[in-house]
Amino acid sequence: MTLGAERGEIAEIGSPVVLPPAAVDRRRPWRWTTTSIVVAALLLALVQGPAMADWADDLPPGPVAAALQPHAHAWADLTTRAHLDAPAAWLRQHWKAAQGARFGAEEPGEAGATAAP
Repeated sequence: MTLGAERGEIAEIGSPVVLPPAAVDRRRPWRWTTTSIVVAALLLALVQGPAMADWADDLPPGPVAAALQPHAHAWADLTTRAHLDAPAAWLRQHWKAAQGARFGAEEPGEAGATAAP
């Protein structure tokens, strides 16, 4: 309800009925977030075996890296044999093709085409 609307003023007034504030569910957002993160991590682990092997290879040398590398490579081989990495490989192939596209007389590493029409 507004007061002074006939004079062009708008002033909000509260409800004549006092209502208790709505209860806030503090568990559900955490449960949803945790579930989303776990599902995303599992899906990435399932389809990104070669990326995990590359990550293990990039770790600094040490006992942790030495222990992780054989397992990461075994997982990468398993996912590759099962063709679980096919979508990522397809995307990588098309991305590399787009990176290799050249325009005009442009040479690799050059800032732009040298021969403009």
